[in-house]
Parts: sequence; C-alpha cells; structure tokens
Amino acid sequence: MQMWKARSRRRSRRGHGFATVEVLVTVAIVVLIGTVSIMALGRTDRGQLENDVAAIALALQQARLQAAETGQPVEVTYSQTDRSLSTPTQTVVFGRGVESPTPSARIVIRPSGESDGLSLQLVAGELSRTVGVDWLTGQVRTAE
Repeated sequence: MQMWKARSRRRSRRGHGFATVEVLVTVAIVVLIGTVSIMALGRTDRGQLENDVAAIALALQQARLQAAETGQPVEVTYSQTDRSLSTPTQTVVFGRGVESPTPSARIVIRPSGESDGLSLQLVAGELSRTVGVDWLTGQVRTAE
C-alpha cells in the first residue's frame, strides 16, 4: 500500500503547472498570429491607397476627355477637409486611412488640354503616392 501512495504523489506533482515546451508553443502561436495581422493591415493600406490613386487618375482623365469632347472647360475641385476630388460627373472620396497633406485646390482643364496643374499627394500609413495633372499638356501621371 505504501507503494501506491508514492506513485500517486508523483503523478500529482507532474499535473501542476505548464511545461516549458507548452509555454514556448503558445508564445510562438501568439507571435505568428500577431505577425499575420500586422502584414494584413499593411496590405489593406497599400490596397486602399492604390484604389484611391487609380480612381482619382481615372476621374482626372475623364474630365480631360470631357473638356476635349465638349469644347468647354471642366472644373475639378479637390477638398482637403472632405478628403475628396470632384468633377462635374463624379466625386471620389478617399478610403479609410488615406489622407492628403495637399491644400485644397480648384483647377480648370481646358479643351486644349492645358490646365492650372495639380499635384495631389496621398498618404496611407508610411506609404505615399502622387497623382498629378501637367499644366501644359493636361496629361495625368502617378508616381511614388
């Protein structure tokens, strides 16, 4: 009977606490989940920024085409407070997390392609892109 008690004591000692391996595996899983989450947020910022740059470039190109087709100047307005760019046919509002330090501006795109020029910087986290309209040719350009 004494032998049984000795075995029982050994088992109860093993059952208390966590083994070092268990703690290390748990920490590794938490670190892995955190890393994946941070990477996913970075992709979201990049994706949103790219979508906004493409939408703004498209809106500016459409305004340029509208001016050429109608023979009338087209007014484009950028509002820093509203975080948007407006043309007569559409308004592009920046997505979540995308800001612009560029001050509000109003430009006119003439049928010849000439304009007042615009350089709009968009920022999402540490990422930055620029959309611009050349003042002489009216060509729309994007850059990092």
